[in-house]
Amino acid sequence: MNEKSSYYLIWAVFIVVVMFMIGCSTTVPVVAKFPKAPEKLMQPCPQLEKLENEAKLSDVAKSVTNNYTKYHECSIQNESWIEWYRTQKQIFESVK
Repeated sequence: MNEKSSYYLIWAVFIVVVMFMIGCSTTVPVVAKFPKAPEKLMQPCPQLEKLENEAKLSDVAKSVTNNYTKYHECSIQNESWIEWYRTQKQIFESVK
């Protein structure tokens, strides 16, 4: 390698090193965003069943059972939502 080639090589290496140093020293503002809620927890609770005017006792029992099930499923969903929110908020605030 001749003297001129080594001179260009040294300059090329110098320029690359300077570019890396400038790139690493650039500050980029980081804005934390609160996490998005899981889609499953964003679903509203289903409507409870209503009885007809001339409902039989068996229909009443079925409706009560179905409404009881829907209520408890929604209650679990709501508890999950509250737990998820509190956990995410605690994580978010601990990072600040």
